Amino acid sequence: MKYSTHPLKIALGLLITATLVACGGGKLYVGAPPTNTKLINIDFNTNAEGWVAGFADYPAGQETFYELTSSHASLPSSLGQNRKGIKISGNNHSDDLFMFVTKKFTGFEPNTRYEIDFELGIGTDVHSGCSGIGGSPGDSVYVKAGAAKIEPKPVNDGTGFYLMNIDKNNQATGGSDTMVIGNIGNGLACESTDQSYKKKTLKSETGKFTTYSDANGALWVIFGTDSGFEGTTTIYFIDAAIKLTKR
Repeated sequence: MKYSTHPLKIALGLLITATLVACGGGKLYVGAPPTNTKLINIDFNTNAEGWVAGFADYPAGQETFYELTSSHASLPSSLGQNRKGIKISGNNHSDDLFMFVTKKFTGFEPNTRYEIDFELGIGTDVHSGCSGIGGSPGDSVYVKAGAAKIEPKPVNDGTGFYLMNIDKNNQATGGSDTMVIGNIGNGLACESTDQSYKKKTLKSETGKFTTYSDANGALWVIFGTDSGFEGTTTIYFIDAAIKLTKR
């Protein structure tokens, strides 16, 4: 699967609508869910189709300078043998680089409010508690999860700068369309000599995020990093679970 490194040249082949199927079990719910609750379980090893990668909070035309790349790539061996995830990377020269993946899901009731809980597994080799340029390379790279009834994408603000068309806010603060669920620090002390990638599982606070489906019963889910570290960040999206409850 191929991702563009430019936010306005995302391959159209990736814009595949995924039909939501309610199912029992799941990481965010034990047993069969109530009739007003739907679960989505995502394994980026086998189910990366339809996810679109993008970047925002940087000047147009500077994709090479910012080293923006994304792909469906093999995971480092420490994260599992013969497995893949979505790899995304960028060098945060703007002190606010946003890197994300998003996908459209259908099968909801139209124009309906949903409470959403998120769980996300990432692969990171960044130690916790370290200092860095502008901020910590782990603790100051915030992970956000959210959803919206429009496709999240970067747009030129008229001054030659790409900003998101949804409300994600910046760095440690969530917006109306995203919430902060943690950071990319992998829990190892800064002094550790272990440079391997570790899996980190992040969960949202229950009941703190809501959004509305669109007129066709669809919404877009988004996961991303909002960086205050002025250097290179490279992570892998490994798996995720989403619970949606009609309110």
